[in-house]
Amino acid sequence: MSTNQKKKRKKTAFKPHLLDAQDRIKNFDEVNQGFRTMDEVIKECERCLQCFKKSDPEIKPPPCMKNCPTHCNTREIISNVISGNIDQALKIIYEHYPFPRSVERVCPGYCQQYCTSGKVGDPIQIPTIKRYLVDHYGLSKDFFSCKPNNGKKVAIIGSGPLGLSSAYFLKKLGFQVTIFEKLNVIGGMLISEIPEFRLPREVVTEEVNNLKKLGIEFKKNISIDEKNPIRNFFESGYDVVVIGIGTHKAKEIGLPGEESSKVLQAIEFLKKFNLEKKFPDIKGKSVAVIGGGSTATDAARVAKRLGAEVSIIYRRKKEQMPAGKEEIEESFDEGIIVSFLTNPVSFICTEGELLGAVCQKMELGDLDDSGRPRTLPIENSNFKVDADFIIEAVGQEADLDEFDTKDLKITNKNTIKIDQNFITSIPKVLAGGDCVTGSKSVVDAVAHGKIITNQIEKLIES
Repeated sequence: MSTNQKKKRKKTAFKPHLLDAQDRIKNFDEVNQGFRTMDEVIKECERCLQCFKKSDPEIKPPPCMKNCPTHCNTREIISNVISGNIDQALKIIYEHYPFPRSVERVCPGYCQQYCTSGKVGDPIQIPTIKRYLVDHYGLSKDFFSCKPNNGKKVAIIGSGPLGLSSAYFLKKLGFQVTIFEKLNVIGGMLISEIPEFRLPREVVTEEVNNLKKLGIEFKKNISIDEKNPIRNFFESGYDVVVIGIGTHKAKEIGLPGEESSKVLQAIEFLKKFNLEKKFPDIKGKSVAVIGGGSTATDAARVAKRLGAEVSIIYRRKKEQMPAGKEEIEESFDEGIIVSFLTNPVSFICTEGELLGAVCQKMELGDLDDSGRPRTLPIENSNFKVDADFIIEAVGQEADLDEFDTKDLKITNKNTIKIDQNFITSIPKVLAGGDCVTGSKSVVDAVAHGKIITNQIEKLIES
C-alpha cells in the first residue's frame, strides 16, 4: 500500500448501531446492534493498518494479537474478510473462541484498546467485526470435527466461560468430557449475571446447544460437598478434574446498617432477575448502586429498566472505573448519574426502613497494587444520599464453602491455589478462570481454558 493511500485512510470508525436510549430503558432488548451490513464491516476492515504484516507473528505479533488473552490474530481475520475468504476468518475465530457470539458481545476489547489505528484516530472496532461474522455466517466448517476418542475422561466443575472453553478444546482432542453445573441452567455468569440487553439468552443457549451437538455432556443441579467430594469423580472413572466455578459470591462492604433488607447484593439481584424474574418492587423508588465495575453498571441499568431512579456511587474518577468504556457511556446515556470520588461510611435505617447512606468525599493518592490511585477520605466532608434501596457491587469472590479446603489449598485472597501448570494442591485436579485470578473478563477465562487443555494433554501423555 502506498504512502498516499495510507494518508487517505479513514480515521473515524464505523461505530456499531445502538438502540435509542429513551426507548431501550423501557425494555431489555439488546442495546448494541453491531454492524448491520457487510459493507459496513468491509469499510471498517479497510481502516486496518495490517501492522507487522511482513514479520513472523510469533516473533513480532501485531498489538491486537499480542494484547488479546487468547492471542487471536485479528489482523489475519481482517485480511481474510477484505479478500473475501470468510471461511478462513471464521476458522481463526473458532480456533480461539468456542462461543464467539457471546464472547464478542461482552469482551472488553483488549485488542481494540491497543489497536495502532487508535494512535491516529479511532481504533478498529474489532469485536464488532468478529461479532458480525459469527452472527451472519455461522460456525466454522470444522467446528464439529474432533480427533478419535482417546479413552480419557475429564470432569469439569462449572459451566461458565472456563468450563465451556475447556470442554470444547478437550473434546476436539478426543477426550470424553462432562460438565457438572450447580445451577439448573448452563452458562455460568454468561446467563445468570449478565443482563439480556448486553447478552441475549438465546445467543448463549444456541452456543451451548452447539457444544452439546459436539458431544459434550452436561449435568445440572450437581453440588460439590461432603456427599459429593472431588475424589468421587476419580472413583467414577474420570482421569482429570477441572474446576472453573467463577466468582459468584458477593463481597460485603461491612458498614453499619448493612443488615437492612433494603441493602441488596448486585450479584444476587441480577441472578434472581435473570433466572427467576424475581426482584423487589423498586418502581418509582430511588436506588443507589455502590461500585464502578460491570456488575455495578449492569445492576444500575436493570434497576433503571424496572422503573427506579438510579444513581451510582463510586470512590474514584470515571477513568478508573473497571466497567467497559461502552458500558459506562451507555449508562450515562440512559440517565444514570454517577457521583465520583464518593464513598459510603454507613447506611441510615429507622425501624427497619432504609433512608439512605452517609457518604464522604474522597481524593486520590499514590497508586495501589492494582495500578489505580488509592482513595483517601476528605475530613469533614460527610453528606447524606437519599435512597430507598442500596445495591452493593464492590467485588466478588469464589464460593468455596462446599469444597474441602483441607486438601484444596486456598490463597489469602480466597482464590484456588495453582502451580505454573494450573494444577491445584490435589493431583490431577486443575483450576482456572476467575476462581484462580479473581474476577476478570470472559475472554481471560476462555484463554485459561485453552491453556488448561494443553496442560491436561501433557499430563495424560506423561
